[in-house]
Amino acid sequence: MMYEKIIKLCKQEMQKVTGCTEPASISFAFSRASCILKDKIGVKEFSDSLKAKVFLSRDVYRNASTVKIPFLRLKGIKPSVAWGICHSSISLNIFTSAGLKEKKKILKLIKKPGWLKIIPLQRSGLYIKAELKEKNNDVRLIIEDKHDSIKKIIMNNRIIFLRKKEKRILIKDLSEIDKIVKKNNVRLKRIAREFIMEQGKRWEQYGFKNAPEAVEKLVLKRMEGEEVPIITITGSGNQGILLALPFYELYKKVGNKILPAALFSILTQIYLTQKEGRISHLCGLANKTAPALIAGLSYYKGNNLKKIKNSMSLVKETLKGWLCKGANKNCALKAFVSLTTVFKIILKESTLA
Repeated sequence: MMYEKIIKLCKQEMQKVTGCTEPASISFAFSRASCILKDKIGVKEFSDSLKAKVFLSRDVYRNASTVKIPFLRLKGIKPSVAWGICHSSISLNIFTSAGLKEKKKILKLIKKPGWLKIIPLQRSGLYIKAELKEKNNDVRLIIEDKHDSIKKIIMNNRIIFLRKKEKRILIKDLSEIDKIVKKNNVRLKRIAREFIMEQGKRWEQYGFKNAPEAVEKLVLKRMEGEEVPIITITGSGNQGILLALPFYELYKKVGNKILPAALFSILTQIYLTQKEGRISHLCGLANKTAPALIAGLSYYKGNNLKKIKNSMSLVKETLKGWLCKGANKNCALKAFVSLTTVFKIILKESTLA
């Protein structure tokens, strides 16, 4: 039973997404709200009277304001809202290819004055409230906790959907992770392999030479709005890139021997996210993923839990103080420095051993 829960947890925390997850989440929210409102009033297209509001936590507002979204290559919250209203989707991977007619419709809405109010909130974490109103009908949809987790939908002041409370699957500590990995569960190793191999497709697509180059350039491509599908982990594509690609490089050398270590890192990333939060004012690359990555690499070298914890503490202390300034091209440099820091610490520990 424990393994079924951990498998479910891993699958929940890994999703293929094109583009940054915060604008994707905003677009997803408005896509669902748009479909509900159109169905209610019985139209295929909204009239010029359509009005929208979006309420965002400060962390979502910061990231969505600074990154370019795919295909349109436009920065800011308004393009994300417009894309959602004009592009129907039932998943977070909403920034998929749009036809010329659809692009024209989205760009026309973006240029229209006065239809959207963007309201930043003081609350932290992941919170989005999308509101759409046309004539006498309105719909409000709230996303909270996870990027595609709809908490509540209200139509004309009546609740039409309320998410049921589910018991969270929690990872207790590194000792539990160690026990899980050592059980050598085939399905969990398969999840780890699929994660690194899917990210590896992007490596091969662009012909990168090594992990530092691959990590830096893939993160940059995402932040600049290129159409790069990535497997996110704990809601972040950049963290998914940093965590997976070093293991992909090792996989090409040693094959399946690397899978237990990759699984150790995946579970540690989830564990740290459960402790630290999904999105915050701190840089997740430095605060969560670099420690999770070094945990798996240290595990691969045969180190015990004490040494693994020491390595995690060292990398976290080295990268201490990195604040999140938004999702932008500087994330690529942060990812590169995070990875090279991890490599230097691992190499130094090997020399001292």
